[in-house]
Amino acid sequence: MFDLANTLRGTVNEGWENYRQMLLKSYPQKAAEENFNHAAKQAYIAFSMAIAAAAFEGVDSTPIEGFDPNALDEILKLREKGLRSCVILTLGYRNADKDWLVNLIKVRKSADDLVTFIN
Repeated sequence: MFDLANTLRGTVNEGWENYRQMLLKSYPQKAAEENFNHAAKQAYIAFSMAIAAAAFEGVDSTPIEGFDPNALDEILKLREKGLRSCVILTLGYRNADKDWLVNLIKVRKSADDLVTFIN
């Protein structure tokens, strides 16, 4: 991303380059599993944005975490590409005629149940 940004912008930002160098010194020293855990957390940021973007476009999405990542990695040959799965996002359009939930009241917790305000 750093190289792409520098190319597209036609400049190198000194502060950003310093940050890049810090990352290049830091991450190779960490254990692979620690780096994976960090990358998985970063994936969730993009994941949540994908859900919001899909909703904005009128596309239904279902986030899935309860799956066998090793099996999925094998099926998709992710390890051969240096990748590992951590979450799945299905995208599509619902068939309202076959969706038994479509006419039921949506069940959501209230903001008071989900959010803790710290004064």
